[in-house]
Amino acid sequence: MQELDFFDSNIPCLAACPVNTNAGLYVAAIAEGDDEGAYLAARLPNPFASVCARVCAAPCEDACRRGTLDAPIAIRALKRFVTEKYGVEAGSASLVAQVATAPSVKRPENIGIVGGGPCGLAAAHDLAKLGYQVTIYEATDILGGMMVMGIPEYRLPRDLVAAEIQTIIDMGVEVQFDTQLGVNANLAEIRERHDAVLVAIGATLGRGLDLEGHEADGVLRAIEYLINANRGFAVDIGERVVVIGGGDVAMDAARTALRTEAYEAKADTQDT
Repeated sequence: MQELDFFDSNIPCLAACPVNTNAGLYVAAIAEGDDEGAYLAARLPNPFASVCARVCAAPCEDACRRGTLDAPIAIRALKRFVTEKYGVEAGSASLVAQVATAPSVKRPENIGIVGGGPCGLAAAHDLAKLGYQVTIYEATDILGGMMVMGIPEYRLPRDLVAAEIQTIIDMGVEVQFDTQLGVNANLAEIRERHDAVLVAIGATLGRGLDLEGHEADGVLRAIEYLINANRGFAVDIGERVVVIGGGDVAMDAARTALRTEAYEAKADTQDT
C-alpha cells in the first residue's frame, strides 16, 4: 500500500540517516537477541558501518522519537556493539562476506570513479555488488579521503578503515593512485575509457573567517592542519594554540595540537 510505503520511508531516524540505514530495525533486532541480524541490517546499506559506529555524528539520534519522552536511543553505540561482534574488526566471526560479494558474472559496462574517499568507495562497493567493473582514480597515494586525512587516528583507527576499504577492493575494484585532475589526468580522457564516470572528489578545503589578519603567519585552517598532521607532515604551530570554533573539527584540531607541539590549546567558541 502506498500509505505504508510512505510511512516506512519517513521514519524519522531512517530519514535522518544520509545512507537510509534502518536504525529501528537493528535496534529492535538487538532487543530480540538477534545480534547477527542487527549487524546485517546496519551493514547492508553502508559499507562503512564499522567506521560510522565510531565517528558518525548520529543524526538518527537527534531525530529519534524516544527523545520526546526522555532521551534518544543510543543508536550509534548499539551499532558499534554489533560491528565489534560481526564487522571487519571481528576476525573470523565477521559476517561482511554475506553482504559484500560481487557476482561471479560481470556486466560489460565499466564505470570510472574520480575520488577514493568515502563517497567514491561506497559507490564502488555498490556498483561492484551489481556486477559492474569499477576503476577508482585517486589523487593521492592512499584511499579513504577524510576518514584517514581529516579524522585523527586516536578517534578512528587506521587498521579499521583499511579493513573496510580492503573489503571493497576484494570485490574486484581497481585503483589508480596519484591520478589528479588538472595535473596528470583530465576528465575527458577518463570519460573515454568508461561507459560512465562518477565524480566524487570530496570537500578537503577548510572554511576561513572574514577577519582582519586571517592570512597572517601562524593562522591555519583546521582542515588543512589536520590533513598535514594526519599524513605525518611537520606543521609548526608553536606551543600555544587558539582554535576558533567548537565543533568536531575544532576539537580534533585542538586535541591533535596537544598531541604534537602545543602544551596549551584553547577552543574559542564565542560568536563563531
